[in-house]
Amino acid sequence: MIFQSVRNRIVTAIPRLTFIKVTLLAASLVISALTQAQWKDPLESPALATDRAHKSLLLDITRVGSRLIAVGGHGHIVYSDNSGKSWTQARTPSSVTLTSVYFPSATMGWAVGHDGLILHSNDAGETWVKQFDGYLANRAIVKGARENKGLAITELDRAKNSGDLTEIDNAEMHLENTTYALEDALYDKESGSTKPFLDVWFYDSKIGYAVGAYGMVFRTRDGGKSWLDWSSHLDNSDRLHINGITMVGPRSLMLVGEQGLILRSDDMGKNWRALPSPYEGSLFGIMAKDDNVLIFGLRGNLYHSVDGGIQWQKVHTNSEQTLMAGVAKTDKTSVLVGNGGSIILLNRRSEDPKSITLPSRTTSAAVAQAPDGTLVIVGEAGVERIDVDGAIIKETITMAEGDL
Repeated sequence: MIFQSVRNRIVTAIPRLTFIKVTLLAASLVISALTQAQWKDPLESPALATDRAHKSLLLDITRVGSRLIAVGGHGHIVYSDNSGKSWTQARTPSSVTLTSVYFPSATMGWAVGHDGLILHSNDAGETWVKQFDGYLANRAIVKGARENKGLAITELDRAKNSGDLTEIDNAEMHLENTTYALEDALYDKESGSTKPFLDVWFYDSKIGYAVGAYGMVFRTRDGGKSWLDWSSHLDNSDRLHINGITMVGPRSLMLVGEQGLILRSDDMGKNWRALPSPYEGSLFGIMAKDDNVLIFGLRGNLYHSVDGGIQWQKVHTNSEQTLMAGVAKTDKTSVLVGNGGSIILLNRRSEDPKSITLPSRTTSAAVAQAPDGTLVIVGEAGVERIDVDGAIIKETITMAEGDL
């Protein structure tokens, strides 16, 4: 079974209490900094050039032809044309943390990150432009929430005219929920561009989705020229974090997220339904080839389905380290990476996985197979190259001189 990898960055998709604590801490640090110097919005500040971009925090990596492209902290995007032995830093217009990158073609790609940021490249990742950010996202969400409340009021009036008590009760509950949603949206707008996107996926150069914290989902049908708030189309009233999205069939998509959230669409994302989940903890990643699906997350939990998510079978990984991302190798095996330097190697039937721990024991956020067959892993230690047996290749990985 061949799995198609989708890169799923979940470093920020943490439990809500921790998420709020981190947000408050970040806010206090910003306020403190403002008393010392004039603050400039990272959304409007280009990433600084550095010869250590490949050694700093990187949260996602993908392969486009013979090129590897990785994204991460401080708005860094780096690319390599020699299987990860040396890297070049790309031009990026913002310095906020980037969490995910996806290329549906050899030249067209998108990267997403904190503050609702969406970047676009049309030259295979060498230069990037900003398409969208959290300020625009908040406006779109408020607009959608107002429209939904208006529809709920109309629905309640219709129910009252019918005299059906059950219909009235349902309509009143729906109006209450849409009222709360509008209040939340207005609060978020006042708070600024605070919510991160955690994954991005495109069907082609036009149709794509960006998903993230607190149930944030945006859809484009024009290559990112416009992004529409799509969250109301999902069965996710609790606004659970959405950590991953991929295609699971000719016109089917699947999302995974917080508290075992699994959603499926069979019409390219127009309508979504919740699927029974085999796990109540957070799911951080999903890989699929048609109806063969892998989902994974906290404490090494890994599940396999051969019927598109109707039934799940637990895959015992012999590890309790959280799994963050995966990739399908050309030999039809799959590789998963995660906390503590853990690596899980799976055969084509997802049976008898092999568990490896890297000596560095740092958190690995994503993995890709390089053109030379090696695995290139990115995480809190930057780039590491792994041989076919799972051992770190001891070599000096360099940053090529660019013109930034």
